Amino acid sequence: MSTSKRVTITDVARQAGVSIKTVSNVINNSGSMRPETRERVRKTITSMGYSVNYSARSLKTGVSKLIGLATFDFTQSFTALFAQSLIEVARERDYGVVINTYDLDGTGLPEAVDRIPSLGADGWIFLSGKPLANEGAILQQQYPIVFVGDFDAYGKADSVRVPSREAMDALVSKLLAKGFRRIGLIGAPEGVDANNVMQASEGAGPLRLRGFVEAFSRLGIPVDWNLVIPESRWLSSDGERAIRDLLGRVACPEIIICLNDALAFGAVHELQRMGLQIPQDVQVIGFDNVQECQFSTPTLSTVDLHMEAFASAAVDMLIGRINGDAGPFQTVTTDFTFVERASTRALR
Repeated sequence: MSTSKRVTITDVARQAGVSIKTVSNVINNSGSMRPETRERVRKTITSMGYSVNYSARSLKTGVSKLIGLATFDFTQSFTALFAQSLIEVARERDYGVVINTYDLDGTGLPEAVDRIPSLGADGWIFLSGKPLANEGAILQQQYPIVFVGDFDAYGKADSVRVPSREAMDALVSKLLAKGFRRIGLIGAPEGVDANNVMQASEGAGPLRLRGFVEAFSRLGIPVDWNLVIPESRWLSSDGERAIRDLLGRVACPEIIICLNDALAFGAVHELQRMGLQIPQDVQVIGFDNVQECQFSTPTLSTVDLHMEAFASAAVDMLIGRINGDAGPFQTVTTDFTFVERASTRALR
């Protein structure tokens, strides 16, 4: 067993020749001091291997400086991208992150909600893969909560939403303005079609499909529903299968939009296996701008959902509630941009 003594804040203060309060201010990025003093303390913290004892801090202050992230499993690339962004943003604000997972279909969520109070976070960010129940337990909790994604919080909590409908509408409008008409879509939700799509108000799939249809409708152009392929899981293998389904019944579209990047990776792989060249024969666009888009062959054009800004909005909302903000609940929708890479030549 190691007998090495844990480095304390007192040890750091003594080594740096400053007060304990000064070290605390450096750790919390607060207070005023000369820049060279702040830098000297930071170097001392690093050289001595000092780390904040969050358990001790929590016992003393009642604040753990931990943010919780409750999310469905990490099979979706968006989840991992958001979690990484959230961890980085929280670290910049001197918070750690504890993660609690449940299944994508919502099973396990009640157990996750019950387990949350024992995990010690000051507040929680929920990334849901399914609609929330208006009277469900998750909306009755007393700890600070922020919901993120594409689902309604019924005015009972703060929420940060992805611009799914807006981004898809803008993307398809841009393509239609350039003269494209045979635009395919992979990843449409089961059960949402021409008869009910305009009533969609939540969920990434329904909202992205609604944005797709609205762009056509605005110009009076009918949607060719033979080019719209339902897929529920949004994995790369589903993208491969969707291409086989699509090209098994119609001629290849000019452009294929996939509702996330993982579907697009699978679509590209299957199109190339069939001997089609991208973007010469067909162009492919994803959604989310995960890191792998830069390294696929060809590199993938996509919709960037500004994940750092998305995570920052959620973290800042939650910290505000943790610190006592009792104002009305807010809903914020973040921004997007198009990123053109080698899989298209249509977005410029």
